[in-house]
This record gives sequence, C-alpha cells and structure tokens, in this order.
Amino acid sequence: MFEDVNSKKVFSYFEEISFIPRGSGNEKGIADYLVKFAKDHNIFCSRDEANNVFMKKEASVGYENHAPIMLQGHIDMVCEANGDVEHDFLVDPIKLVRNGDILSADGTTLGADDGTAVAVMLAILDSSEVKHPPLECLFTAGEEIGMVGMKAFDASQVKSRKLINLDSLATGVATVACAGGVRTDFTAKYGDDDAPSEAIFYRLIVSGLSGGHSGEDINLGRTNAIVAAVTIMRYIIDACDAYIVRSSGGDKDNAIPRECSVEFAVTDSNRATSALEKAVSLIKSELTPEDKEFKAELVPISDRKKALSSKNSRILICALSLIHSGPIRMSDKIPGFVETSSNFSIWKTADGVSEFTTFSRSSVDAALDNVITKLNCVATSAGADVIHRNRYKGWAFAEKSEMRDVYLSSHRRVFNKEAGVEATHAGLECGVLLSKIPDMDIVSIGPDIKNLHSPSETVSISSFDKFYDLVVDMLKNS
Repeated sequence: MFEDVNSKKVFSYFEEISFIPRGSGNEKGIADYLVKFAKDHNIFCSRDEANNVFMKKEASVGYENHAPIMLQGHIDMVCEANGDVEHDFLVDPIKLVRNGDILSADGTTLGADDGTAVAVMLAILDSSEVKHPPLECLFTAGEEIGMVGMKAFDASQVKSRKLINLDSLATGVATVACAGGVRTDFTAKYGDDDAPSEAIFYRLIVSGLSGGHSGEDINLGRTNAIVAAVTIMRYIIDACDAYIVRSSGGDKDNAIPRECSVEFAVTDSNRATSALEKAVSLIKSELTPEDKEFKAELVPISDRKKALSSKNSRILICALSLIHSGPIRMSDKIPGFVETSSNFSIWKTADGVSEFTTFSRSSVDAALDNVITKLNCVATSAGADVIHRNRYKGWAFAEKSEMRDVYLSSHRRVFNKEAGVEATHAGLECGVLLSKIPDMDIVSIGPDIKNLHSPSETVSISSFDKFYDLVVDMLKNS
C-alpha cells in the first residue's frame, strides 16, 4: 500500500498499530506492544498504571553533550463508525483505505489522531541513522477522555526541557498555545408513566450531518445533531403535548454529534408534523455546505412505551434549549481564534432518566468558570444533578521559544518554504505537562489530518511522509 513513500518504516508501524484496538480506556494492547518493542530494541522503558509508556534512548554519536529532548503523542483514539458499518472497536482492526494521496479507514475513524505520532516515534527509536540528542519518548493514554494519562504521569522522571508534541493537524503551521477544558455531566431523574391512551408514538431521526472535532471544528458552523433534535422537539412541544420516551445522540464528549434520535408520543400528529416542518426549515436555512445531507424524519412506532410526563418533557426540552453549542467568544488578541466555546456532546434518555453532557473550552480560566456557572443554571432549570470533571489547563503563548525557532528553521529546510505558528482551541496535553514542568519549551506539530473524530477522518500520505523528515531534522538541529 505504501511502496512509493520514502519513510517506509513509519508507514509500516502505522499499519501495525492499526491492527491493535486502542480506543480510549482500552490501551492495554497498544501499551503491551510498546513495552515489547522497547524490549526487542534494548531501549529503556517504564509503564505506569495508567498505561503511559515512557522510553529513553541514548544520544547519537556527537550529540552526547546536547540537552535532552522529548517527543510526545497519545496512544488512544476516538472510536466512531458510520451507522451502517459493523465494527467492534474492542477487537476489530482498523481497515486502511488508500485513495491516491489520501489515507482513510473503511467507515470508521482512522486513528491518525494520534497514531501518526506513535508511528513517527517508533520509527525514530528503531533507527540507527537519525541523529539526535539524548531522547525521551512519552506515549500517553486516555488523551481523548480528558487527558487522564498525562494527568497521572510522573513527570519527575523527565530530564528534557524541550518538547516536540506530535498531536497537531497540519504541516506549514505549528501550534504554540491551546485552550483548557472541562466536561460537564447532568443527570435528571423524572420517572416515567403511561402516555395517554390516544397518543401516537414516533421516532425522530436526525442524520446526515458532518460532525467533527469539538475544538478544531467548532468555529466552522457545523450543525450539532443533538441541538437540531432539541430544536425540533421544542417546536413540537410548543405545538402540542408531547411525552418523551427515549433519546440517543452523541458518544464522545469531544466530537460534534452527527446523529440523534428521539422517541416520543403526541396526541395530535398533524400539529407535530407541521411543527417538524417549521423546525426543519429553520435548521436548513442555517446549514453549512458540509451539512447538506441533513435529514430529519418522523417514523411511526407501533408498540406503546412508558414516557416522561408532558410537564417533565417540556421542562427537559426547555432546559436543553438553554445549552449553548458553538463558539461563545472570539479572541481579542489572536484574529480568528476561538477563545471560549461549548459543545453539546451526548444526550441519552431511558426509563425516566435523562443524562446529557457538554464539553467546554477556553484559553481564559475565568471565562471557563463563567461557562460552568451558566451550566449550573441549566441544571437547576432541568432539575438535574451536575458534575464538572476532567478539567485541564491551557497552554499560554510564550514570547520566546527555542523550539519554535528550531521548528521554523527545520520547516524551511525540509519544505523549502516558510511556516507559521498558531494557537488552537483544541485541547493538547502540553498544558497539563507544562503545569508539571513549568520551564518546558514546547512546540506542537503534525501532518495534514482532516475530519478527525469522525468516520471521514483522513491523513495526507505525502504530508505524513514529510512530517517524519521534519521531526528528524528538528532532532538533528536541537
């Protein structure tokens, strides 16, 4: 599949790890693989209870007196599949598909985020030709579920004060700052009862949306499937009594939901259908081109089910309507940079209990505190219990950075053109590590990855190839 690439070892390792299930929380297999790799290559390796793997390799000849440097990326991936694809992420390998310069997976997420980092580090550790200072490589677990691996990592064993994080998304630009974030979980217990005897049951199905990463793609105006479903249900509840039975939308807190379904009952199907049409018309008027396949349909359900009361259904939908999903504030300092946002990530209702989750981000701690305060008000409106968890720090822009300068020089040599730097609204582990090692000099880079956290995820093969060359050149010149 990769006969025409220069960095064959990198792509060979990427193929190997694609055979290992490594969804967040299921990193034992990939950690076992890394420990075996280190043993086979006579490389120092330590592994902690969080399944973080830390390796050290001696300096190349002539680099013994250089300051040590660390490479870092995460071993877990987001597991998303199209609705018509049967894939068990606990056991099934990722099936790679190549189309010219584009590498994707067969109906699932690809895992280029952050499998490209893992492959690059392994190829460098495996090489006797790459010139480098004393080298430390950190493979972290649980990045996609709140950076739990990096939070648990014992940074006292790190000697490096220079870090190349390998978890950015584009060549030609390095990330030099990122937002912090927090997950908020709500639980509303309403109980359920029989719907009126004359009620008609339906399933609302919202589909065809593009989704995406709740940090990188939050400013693109893509429609959130849960928000669309809540909007439709609000129109229906305003038109007639409705009784919510069940809901299912979203699976990952850091992904913009692509699909959502709601089962409910109404006593006036004509009003419900008319309300649906009005809501859909509104939603379609705001769609981006990426969401042109959007659909919302009502499917009759024959069997009767217990449901939330009309009153509690209205309370729930009104409260959910208060949740902001999308950018909240743009940065005053960095043009085009989202300072604060929130994503309505998950909504599950069953047996009289509704559980929903948001993921909020900001590069300003006070702004994130303000979002949390407003979400507490949502909880009060819904009569829900609320927990804010997995909060992590952002990474502030450094006025001076040797690693940033090394990157710019190396990019000029490898690509024969100038590069830029930017801040990202996505969360990176850099901020968490920086809180442990405040004097760490960091730059974050990566190949051209698109539509991460969705089954449309791709990586440019040529950029992946050059990405390896760039990291090698940076090590040589550090």
